[in-house]
Amino acid sequence: MSKRKPFIVLICVTATALLLGSGAFIVFGEVIAGTGDGVEKSDNMVRVPILMYHHFADSGDPDTIISGESFERHLTALRDAGYTTVTFDQLISFVDNGIILPERPILITMDDGYMSNYDIAFPILKQHGMKATFFIVGVLHGKDLYKGGNPIMPRFGDAEAKEMVESGLISIQSHSYDMHQYKPYETGISRTGVRRRIDESREDYIAAFNEDFRLASEQIESITGEPVLVYSYPFGIRNKTTDKILKESGVRSTVTIGKGTNKLVTGDPESLYNLKRFNIPGDMTAPELLKMIR
Repeated sequence: MSKRKPFIVLICVTATALLLGSGAFIVFGEVIAGTGDGVEKSDNMVRVPILMYHHFADSGDPDTIISGESFERHLTALRDAGYTTVTFDQLISFVDNGIILPERPILITMDDGYMSNYDIAFPILKQHGMKATFFIVGVLHGKDLYKGGNPIMPRFGDAEAKEMVESGLISIQSHSYDMHQYKPYETGISRTGVRRRIDESREDYIAAFNEDFRLASEQIESITGEPVLVYSYPFGIRNKTTDKILKESGVRSTVTIGKGTNKLVTGDPESLYNLKRFNIPGDMTAPELLKMIR
């Protein structure tokens, strides 16, 4: 036995310890850059957290409502921790063509299209130069009344949407046209997200979902001049049928409400679908936010 072997083993162990101690990861012999705080990245794989906000106000249900002051503290903490907001277009480019993403990419999303996204969140995003994606419910776009006339929290309309898109910071995408229904305000048999109704045949269900997506897509394209590429499932409900229809309709990415960080892989378009998101409650502090996404 060679006397050099123990020395070689010692060097390898020491090098491994130094790599791990510096925050790097070793996966099947490949060294993947890391920071020791949950960020994992290589040339063809990256982990990306997505944040989900809803309405902005000084009071209300903390599950879906957060103050502008808290939101500003969140953005400051993300910036100071080295995170860079990216768009779904950038994720798609990374998966399709390996276009490099920033060292610590993160997505900010907002569901439902509330006017407070424009009045409160958008100015704060502009102040920080950060990007976000707003998912609108088509039938409620620009409205302050539900379909039957019941008052609702106001939604921003075309003028606000165009201004935000033209800023280069905001993308408008679909949260369905009329499949995000509020049962107490509905007449007849309501729909639970994109789930098939009990009175529908499979053929009628497929036709209804196709028509709903067509209406949403045409509405958004008239505002942005671009086709819908991302779909946020209402209530996070999805199925194989809707997944298939959306892919065939040109949607490149879908998001749910499952909690977790997403692993995107160059050359694997499936890694763009059914992405998880962290719902951000109104009482979450900035340190708690950073700890959660790490």
